Amino acid sequence: MTVLISIVAGVLGLTLGSFANVPIARWPQGGTVTQPSRSACPACGAAIRARDNIPVISWLALRGRCRDCAAPISPRYLVVEVATGVLFAGVAAVWGLDPLLPALLVFTWALVVATAIDLEHRIIPNRLTYPLPGVLLVLMVAAVAIDGDWTDLRRGLIAMVAVPGVMLALSETFRLLRGKVGIGMGDIKLAVSLGLVVGTLGGLHLVVFAYGTIISAGLIAIVLVVAGRATTASRIPFGPYLAVGAMLTVLAGDPLTGVVRAWLGL
Repeated sequence: MTVLISIVAGVLGLTLGSFANVPIARWPQGGTVTQPSRSACPACGAAIRARDNIPVISWLALRGRCRDCAAPISPRYLVVEVATGVLFAGVAAVWGLDPLLPALLVFTWALVVATAIDLEHRIIPNRLTYPLPGVLLVLMVAAVAIDGDWTDLRRGLIAMVAVPGVMLALSETFRLLRGKVGIGMGDIKLAVSLGLVVGTLGGLHLVVFAYGTIISAGLIAIVLVVAGRATTASRIPFGPYLAVGAMLTVLAGDPLTGVVRAWLGL
């Protein structure tokens, strides 16, 4: 049953990963997911045919080029589709038919979109961060209503205020000391949803999230500096590291909380 659920979730992830490329491409330019009604090649303007919208297969069949003008199609489309499919399958394998699964899949999709946009444009758009907490809250209330235990959700509601609050305080402190913004407002707005979900999963999950975010950011920053791709003064998108920390809690939160307990001597 777990394997079947993972396969179904993986296929769903490939499909929604293909759709994710629409807001990733349009939102930073001020567009919407509904207009224009059909996607088109940015080079020649030719409408994308239905058979060229099959996740992964179409990009590989076209060898990463437009069917009409042979202009290159960014590999980001393929990466987003594969990443979403793999993550959906992984989340379903860990959580099975848990009532929280729909909320966690929506959360995962949103993190993929936020990561891709932040890496490419260094922003996390309001069109994602503003509606996301409301959507997640509805799904999580429905999940908790099935279980009948509201304790975890209450913790999540506290965390959805506390996590962005702490990040805003750190950003303002950095700004006062260095004269520069420490954490972008897009990251802080995304943290509302991060706090809600991670806080609902568990108190120590918030610690795992913090460690995962900080360690991944530190490691990647060191690699970029050593490789000459960045300096200590460079601005590096922070959203992807928040996504890494959050996905660690979703995919491996329970075993990692054991590690945290050992570290803290609890």
